[in-house]
Amino acid sequence: MKIIVNDANILIELRLLPHFFDLEFEFITSQLVLDELFEDQYEALSPYIDRGKLIVEDMSGEDIIEIMTIQSKKNSLSEQDCSAFYQAQQKEATLITSDNALRKFAQENKVEVHGHLWVFDHMIEARTITGSRACEKLVELCDVINPKLGLPKTECEKRLKLWNPL
Repeated sequence: MKIIVNDANILIELRLLPHFFDLEFEFITSQLVLDELFEDQYEALSPYIDRGKLIVEDMSGEDIIEIMTIQSKKNSLSEQDCSAFYQAQQKEATLITSDNALRKFAQENKVEVHGHLWVFDHMIEARTITGSRACEKLVELCDVINPKLGLPKTECEKRLKLWNPL
């Protein structure tokens, strides 16, 4: 089963957690990433943690040293970003993030990385969400939740036409 390492922004912004966690992946994140969340955001994830759909890994002292080393190489990344990168690198997993700096750093270091559109594509393909619901949530994500997200406009428009051809 493919391992997916989740950065906080995907968990926070997606707002489709039941559909996301219905995908056939092994989802993991670090305790550092969870510590970044607000209480209501953590509460939304708790059922998935309790059911083992989202595995939360503690970082050892050695892991923290490695994370700090990564952060010293790329100051623009937070400790949480670096922990997600480190997990993905160590597990040869796919990193899911919408953070541009983290995405570029992962690509430079040969870590597979994807963002919101990849997640939407997989939810549509797995039929955990309908096309019309995906359109509604993609528009909401771009216009309301995070207008500064910067998803590629042409890719978004292509998906909106594909998912809701009316």
